[in-house]
Amino acid sequence: MHNFTLLLLALLVDFLLAVSLNPVSSKPPVTKTRIRYIGVLDDYDEEETPISKVPEQAGATTTQFIPLKCEYDPCVVPKVPCSVVAAQTKCYCPGITGPDELPTAPEIKELKQGASGLVEIHWCAPQSTVSYYKIIIEGSHEQQIFSNSSRTGLVQGVMVGSRVCVLAGNNVGFSAESEISCALFEPHKSNQAPEMSWVIAGGISLLVLALVLAVVLLWRWRRGRKNASMDGEGLRNPSYTTNETL
Repeated sequence: MHNFTLLLLALLVDFLLAVSLNPVSSKPPVTKTRIRYIGVLDDYDEEETPISKVPEQAGATTTQFIPLKCEYDPCVVPKVPCSVVAAQTKCYCPGITGPDELPTAPEIKELKQGASGLVEIHWCAPQSTVSYYKIIIEGSHEQQIFSNSSRTGLVQGVMVGSRVCVLAGNNVGFSAESEISCALFEPHKSNQAPEMSWVIAGGISLLVLALVLAVVLLWRWRRGRKNASMDGEGLRNPSYTTNETL
């Protein structure tokens, strides 16, 4: 009896396995549909979109303040130093180097004869920090110092043809002598052109005056001769001649 029960159980298990592997149904077999998955193109696949990075734009990150250029003429004596103007108005001095750099050479604009045998020098300041100016005269051991705000100076001991140099100095040293910072003192050459112009203008004026006087004198002379001829002949009566009498 026990063996028969086991046999029935074995047959039942085989039957169930067969049914599950080969199901029998009155319904038509279900056709499996093949599903084709179409991939959707994602924008992130083509381009790498930054997440935390902000695109750089002009002026979007930092606002820079550009100060204006100070009104500064290097050839004119400043009423107020450029550094003081810059501190007050927030402008900037054009191209001014710092006090720890050797100054560049100033530029001599004019050398002319002054009063009492002195020579007047006019120069333009360099684009550098200057503490003072030194005048060097060729053939003279005397060095004359002027303040950093000076643009002109009267010096003595300058001979005609001497070489005069203007040097700019600060804590680092003096500027080098150059063609723009040195010049020859030639007063006769510098004054020759104005004198010649006055001489030429005076000569032309005298010539014009002489021509005008000559024309006037010629006109008066011809008029005098005409009057004299009319007075000598007198007025004649065309009805009479010198051979006829009344």
